Amino acid sequence: MNVIAPFTTWDSGACRLAPPSKRRQLHWLVGVALTLAAGVAHAQCSVSASGLDFAGYDVFAATHNDSTATITVSCSEATGYSLALSSAHGSTQQPVLSSSNDALHYHLHQDAARSLKWGEGSFALGGSADGTEAHTVYGRIPAGQNVRVGNYTDTITVTLEF
Repeated sequence: MNVIAPFTTWDSGACRLAPPSKRRQLHWLVGVALTLAAGVAHAQCSVSASGLDFAGYDVFAATHNDSTATITVSCSEATGYSLALSSAHGSTQQPVLSSSNDALHYHLHQDAARSLKWGEGSFALGGSADGTEAHTVYGRIPAGQNVRVGNYTDTITVTLEF
């Protein structure tokens, strides 16, 4: 595609317009550029999360310790987005609750059956929100971990991309 300049020559301080057929091409190009620029939408989105609070962990219990949290995404208009979680201790696949003396492994899952961990496989939690959309995070501390009594904490960072 050729861009035609609106002025072809300078003549004693005056300018001369390109022939009419060339001017129409330029107007058409400017019209297309303005149309494309007007179609760009700028959504505003925010994210908030509740805490994932596990009840006291019993090293002698044969069952897992489960809990849930909610991540809420709010957007000003329908916008595709994705959510990612990262742990301050450990990794997304193996986050760790830590104390001054020990570490307690846990998992963050994307489904109620707790079969799909965050960060595994090709599944990426995403959506298209026009208003507010809530997502549940399913946490699990597997049974059978021999740890000392103490307060165990981790910080999970929620990243919203839209």
